[in-house]
Amino acid sequence: MLAQRPRTDRAFERLYQQNVREVYRYALVVLRSPEDAEDVTQTAFFNAYRAFAQGERFDSPRTRLIGIAHELCHQRARHDERLDDLVQQVDEAVPDEESPSKADLRRALGQLRFDQRAALIMREVEGRSYAEIAEILNVSLARVETLIFRARRDLREQLEGALTCHEAERAISRHLDGLLARSDRRALRTHVRDCGDCTAFARGQRAQRAALRALANVSLPSSLSSFSQPDAPSRSLTRA
Repeated sequence: MLAQRPRTDRAFERLYQQNVREVYRYALVVLRSPEDAEDVTQTAFFNAYRAFAQGERFDSPRTRLIGIAHELCHQRARHDERLDDLVQQVDEAVPDEESPSKADLRRALGQLRFDQRAALIMREVEGRSYAEIAEILNVSLARVETLIFRARRDLREQLEGALTCHEAERAISRHLDGLLARSDRRALRTHVRDCGDCTAFARGQRAQRAALRALANVSLPSSLSSFSQPDAPSRSLTRA
């Protein structure tokens, strides 16, 4: 076994180099953060190595490794408290001619059910066939077709109904002035909760307002503490 170990390591290293980018890419799109994706990728290959070291060989390494990563992603998603209510309809939908940003797309994907999101990513990002997706998810081809159809529909609804960052910034400004309708506040809260940039923008706007209002708290100089009638107009006022 000790003599065979270096050969096993070299063989698995080749397997790793050939597939690590694809496994990480899948995890990065499905999960919420690069840190989670990195952790899942490392764990997936660690689990695969243990099986490999015990003599198991993968007929389809690409599919098997994505399957391992998918299961780990699924476990993460079940504990992700950030996946909660769907984004509500807001007053201005994303214009049809405007392409969603990566941040908008990630937020919208995060609102999909995990199995829908996984199937859609495998199909659209990974370019996998329905048969491959069915094997990884352990479901029928008909189920895969349904998952992808619903994922595409729900993603469109999310993108059309969610605030963009530009709209969120405007809504934050209106909210500061008490002009934001109650029906739009939930959409704003949802966006700000999931968008670090807009969270920072909202915090900055509140701090800016507090700083501006602090300008009203001025100390009166002693020369103005009371009114006194001057004996004669000052020279500067006379020239004026």
